Amino acid sequence: MIKRRWGTSINRPKQKSAEDLNGNEFKEYEDTDEPKRIIPDIEDTVDATGKLLNQQPACDKILHSEVSLQMGESMTVGRVTKRALGPDGTVEGTYDANPVLNTMIYEVEFYDGQVKECAANVIAENMLTQVDSDGFSLTMLEAITDYRKDEAVAVPKKDKYLTTPSGQRRLRKTTVGWSLLVKWADGSESWIPLKDLKESNPIETAEFAKARSIADEPAFAWWVPCTLQKRDITLSKINAQIRKTTHKCGIETLTSVENAHEINRKNNNTFWKDALFKKMTEVGVAFEVLEENIKAPTGRSKVTGHLVWDVKMGLTQKTDGFLTDTRPQIQSE
Repeated sequence: MIKRRWGTSINRPKQKSAEDLNGNEFKEYEDTDEPKRIIPDIEDTVDATGKLLNQQPACDKILHSEVSLQMGESMTVGRVTKRALGPDGTVEGTYDANPVLNTMIYEVEFYDGQVKECAANVIAENMLTQVDSDGFSLTMLEAITDYRKDEAVAVPKKDKYLTTPSGQRRLRKTTVGWSLLVKWADGSESWIPLKDLKESNPIETAEFAKARSIADEPAFAWWVPCTLQKRDITLSKINAQIRKTTHKCGIETLTSVENAHEINRKNNNTFWKDALFKKMTEVGVAFEVLEENIKAPTGRSKVTGHLVWDVKMGLTQKTDGFLTDTRPQIQSE
């Protein structure tokens, strides 16, 4: 049967003509769990001269990433905006998901408006050499320029003290609700939670709090005075580098599903959506979603969960799901 259908290595099967295939076109697979995957037949968009337009495919992982490149005598952060076009209006090079094999040329736009053309391997090399073993970029803090306080969660001054079971009044140890705007040595700025900046740059953070007259706030009062007293000893032991957790391998990381949709719309791709769909498909078999007001069966209990968004060193987005309950945490892999 196989020989009649496909022939042998010597006698190949007869090639069917276009007329024979008219009535036997392939149909998209579908079932109750998987809808049809229909690829629209769209002609390439061209301008008045016939040159191709919209040559920025959503599958390109380097597009919309951030990278620090040499500009003059200093390093400057830029954003990969699009593929560069040659004199004939077409892109140069061949795209490959492996950054080392990618030969495309890209345009990198810097914060001051300058645009520079860079090869894919140069961009990838700078991305990977400027991050630690976990993929987070390391950069020098230049200054703390501003602060913001979330009144909804930050502890007010009237609750600065708490009373211990023995009746003693002590300062409440908290940093919740506070973020500081940091200017980095590469010229970029980002908001960093106080809990992170207090550990990486305690001296600069304490001096900023004192200069802006917020050292008496509950988030600062319990540690700023002590830090300033020990400043000379601490300065010799502090590592002035901090992880820039807002980006990993040059790609912006997420905090929520809404944030994922927002970045996908901004970058005009579906990388984070696809990563979320993949994770939900993998772990979905382990759950049973009940209708509203339906009690859980005997022996089962309700659990809640959250997602951890991550970027692999190969510039691939992924999510890890965590279940939280009164029992130990379980990570879904």
